[in-house]
Amino acid sequence: MCVNMTKTIKEERLRWVLPICQKQLKIIDAVKVFPHSKRTLERWVSAYKKIGDAGLAPFSTKPRTNPRETAIRIKERIVELRKKTKKCSLKLKWQLEKEGILIHKNTIHKIIKREGLTRRYRVKKLKYKYIKIPLTAGELVEIDNKRPRSKLSGY
Repeated sequence: MCVNMTKTIKEERLRWVLPICQKQLKIIDAVKVFPHSKRTLERWVSAYKKIGDAGLAPFSTKPRTNPRETAIRIKERIVELRKKTKKCSLKLKWQLEKEGILIHKNTIHKIIKREGLTRRYRVKKLKYKYIKIPLTAGELVEIDNKRPRSKLSGY
């Protein structure tokens, strides 16, 4: 049995939207077998009618800008101070406060870490040296003694 699977999200959405836009199928009938909500199908149909195929392509919801992002000038100053003085984020915070730049120590740490200016501490692994004791003759032999149970012993 050969099933033609769609290769992209756009093709899958187009498969659901085209019969509705070509008046072959109503949204109400399509929703009965549609794996998502009715509202999703309505949005896809609306986007297809407005833009066409491009409206069905998935787009990123990642924000393009961050209004609270640290200024580039401050980031460069932090990197410059770190390279020059090798101070930790808390000491850099104090030094920047003297310059009139108010910034949290965690923000400074994140900037330093992102630039790859943090020290990497190596944890020393403990290596155990096992001493093998030589075995004497007959040490590996284990003997189980079985004795017949007597009726008087109580076992």
